[in-house]
Amino acid sequence: MSQSKIDFLITTALNQLGVMDLSPFKVEVPPRKELGDYATNAAILHAKKLGQNPLVLAEKMSGLIKQSDQAGLIREITIAKPGFINIFLNDRYIQQTVLTIEKQAEKWGWSQLPVKQRILLEFVSANPTGPLHVGHGRWAVVGDIIANILSAAGYDVTKEFYVNNIGNQVEKLWQSILAVRDNRPVPESGYGGSYIKEIQGNTLEETLDFLLTEQKATLRQLGANFDSYFFENVLHEAGKVKAAVARLTELGKTFEESGAIWFKAMEMGDDKNRVLIREDGLPTYFAADIAYHVDKFNRGFDRLINIWGTDHHGYVNRLKSALKAFDLPTEKFEIIIGQLVTLYRGDEAIRMSKRTGEMITLKEVLDEIGPDAVRFFFAMTDVNSHLDFDLELAKKQSNDNPVYYVQYAHARICSILKKAGTAALEAKQLTELVGLTQPAERELMLKLLSFPELVTSAARLRQPQRLTEYARELATTFHYFYEKCRVLGHPARLYLVEATRITLHNVLKLLGVSTPETM
Repeated sequence: MSQSKIDFLITTALNQLGVMDLSPFKVEVPPRKELGDYATNAAILHAKKLGQNPLVLAEKMSGLIKQSDQAGLIREITIAKPGFINIFLNDRYIQQTVLTIEKQAEKWGWSQLPVKQRILLEFVSANPTGPLHVGHGRWAVVGDIIANILSAAGYDVTKEFYVNNIGNQVEKLWQSILAVRDNRPVPESGYGGSYIKEIQGNTLEETLDFLLTEQKATLRQLGANFDSYFFENVLHEAGKVKAAVARLTELGKTFEESGAIWFKAMEMGDDKNRVLIREDGLPTYFAADIAYHVDKFNRGFDRLINIWGTDHHGYVNRLKSALKAFDLPTEKFEIIIGQLVTLYRGDEAIRMSKRTGEMITLKEVLDEIGPDAVRFFFAMTDVNSHLDFDLELAKKQSNDNPVYYVQYAHARICSILKKAGTAALEAKQLTELVGLTQPAERELMLKLLSFPELVTSAARLRQPQRLTEYARELATTFHYFYEKCRVLGHPARLYLVEATRITLHNVLKLLGVSTPETM
């Protein structure tokens, strides 16, 4: 809201001064309150283009910004060396936010695009050969939250899980199951986990259905549901894999060697050529993946997003090179590569499950600490960074536990409002909110005001951690406000408390975390 409006005012001022080719300037909350509600380096970045001193340009821009501010957004502008423009918002504009939040309620923070774009978001896509592990859980959470914030930002999002239900890995699974049932050694490179004994099904098809049902149940427990499950066998049965290879051959992008058909991936920017059809005539996983992504494009989505684990990092170039060979718009295809998760109990890393002596499953973690803590902790770290996850911290009922801290703030607000009674929320007009000018009140309103732009930026950057950071900051800002300002008996402040409840509820909703009213 306010930040995007300030961006527009700054851009307008620079255009009026003759700068059309803008450098990417910043509008940020400065480190100290006396430096303004927002500060920008726009004058510093563009001074050289105009051949002017940054301080002189900052003064000129300030005058033009004030002239263009027809809505009365800005109260004051100051200049600081070497050319920063510090902007203080009008109190009435900030106070108006409280009324806007109440009016928009559960849609506060949501926005609409002029034309709704369709996005296909594929994530998790674990092989149906065993239970989901914590790495799958991280990407289930990240994908689900990215879908939520993209939807809140105005996009039409479809969440898809790709099921590799044919091929070498499922054959090895079935042979492993048969070996265990017959008390024979599991074949080399087969599946030897204890879960193999628990698998039900008299045929491979039944077995895969059983395992996928178990995976779906774990994902539901996590709160991550999918709009569609796309099965690999459908591609083969419809002849789409053969058609994709045939089309590459028509385009002159394949060659035969040693009885196999290869894709000329190096011509398209990959580091080596790739096999599409093996010597035995069977297609590779790569060939199926090409067909799958061609099918995605053919379904008419405006953008494709994949979330893959770090072990797929080397797969990015080869798939993009194939799509480039089809002359598909690879700029509309985005791959997010995630890093690993290490579980801890305090300072001790956990490598194996106590129950099975093998890998720790996602279900075990969910059963121990619950979906709220799993989702919040998995979303706290940048998707490009390794995640250290302390199970003991996630179970603590104290302010040291970030999810508890945020949920407690929501419960505390609900308790305050219940004690005050609904009749106390009577500040329906802006004139009744003009008294909200205390520093703690102003700081809380500014934090609320920033929420819609936070959702938009988190969606654009695919960064769920921005939501967890905001939730913690909002909880801290509220607690400070409540310590400094008497609330009961003060209708305008109670209305500000209600606006905080709405915002905290909405950010937790986007995170897929519950909003308890008592704790």
